[in-house]
Amino acid sequence: MTDAVIKESAIQEANQAFTRQVTNQVARITSELNRLEQLLSAGMVDRRVLSEFRYAVDSARKTGWQVEKWLDGDSRELSTMMIEERIQCITRMSNLLALELEVEAKQFVGLNSLQDALKKLDSALAKKV
Repeated sequence: MTDAVIKESAIQEANQAFTRQVTNQVARITSELNRLEQLLSAGMVDRRVLSEFRYAVDSARKTGWQVEKWLDGDSRELSTMMIEERIQCITRMSNLLALELEVEAKQFVGLNSLQDALKKLDSALAKKV
């Protein structure tokens, strides 16, 4: 066997192992979500935590849907689809955060870091829009 054949075989094995790992994790999380659904039915959860949870689940759902579309032959690159999803998510979260910050008269840890990150994002957006 040549080195190229051995490397190709090793890459295929690694890809298969990674695919099994992701598949197993998705199956495990699906089971946990089903159990969590039963617990949530009791209604004993903080509303804000529940809202954040819903957005996280929705984001994972959309990512799964985009990967499925890509696997089914969507002509756009997966990275493009993921960036478009992040744009939608950040837009939604920014609007929600703006409303919350207007209502709350407190100081929050991390606002300076957020402002710095938003400046970087604004600079990157200026080059794209």
